[in-house]
Amino acid sequence: MKDIAIIAFDKFTDIDLFLMWDILGRNTTDWRVRILGPQPSLRSAHGLEVRPHGPLADASQADAVLFSSGKEGVPAALADPAFLAPLTLDPQRQAIGSICAGAFFLDRLGLLPGRQATTHPDARGVLQSLSIEPLDQPLVCHHRVATAGGCLAAVYLTGWLIETLFDADKRRATLLPVLPTGQREVYEALIDFSLRQARL
Repeated sequence: MKDIAIIAFDKFTDIDLFLMWDILGRNTTDWRVRILGPQPSLRSAHGLEVRPHGPLADASQADAVLFSSGKEGVPAALADPAFLAPLTLDPQRQAIGSICAGAFFLDRLGLLPGRQATTHPDARGVLQSLSIEPLDQPLVCHHRVATAGGCLAAVYLTGWLIETLFDADKRRATLLPVLPTGQREVYEALIDFSLRQARL
C-alpha cells in the first residue's frame, strides 16, 4: 500500500487540488491518498473549506508528494518560513510533483536541479526570473520529479505518478473512468504522448 500526500494551503486553486484528489481517491486498494496542510482548516480560492488529513510533516514519510497550486496561495505560503520547514523530501525514495505554480515549491526545496520546468502560462515569467527555463509542454519530468502546467494537466501528473509507482497498465485503468465518453482512444493516445514527451 503506497502513501500519497497532496500538499494544500489557504487559497489553493480548487480544480488543481480536487482533480488530483478525485482521480487518485478512486483507488483504495493500491494506495492511500491524503491531503496535508499547515493548519486544521483551509479555504480554497473560491471559499470551500477543506480539513486536511494530517500535518505537512507527514509528507516526509510518504511514497509520493504532489503540490497543489494557487495564484494567491502559493506566494503567501512561500512568504511564510514555517510552511516548508517541516518538509524533508528526497527524490531518491519519493516521487515528487507539482501542478502550475506549485513548481515554485519544488524550486525553493532545491528539487529542480535541471533548471527546467513547466507551470501555468501566467507564471512563466516568474519561473524565468528564477533562472528556470519554462518549457511549453503540459508535463516535464526529471527522473522522479515532475512539474505540470495548466489545471487539466493534473491528468498527466497523476498518470505519471501512478506509472512511476506502478506501471502503465495501472495508470490506464485509473484514468479510464475520467476520460470523456466516445473519446477514450483520443485521450489515451494524448496521455501516452505527453508522458513520453515529458521525460527529459
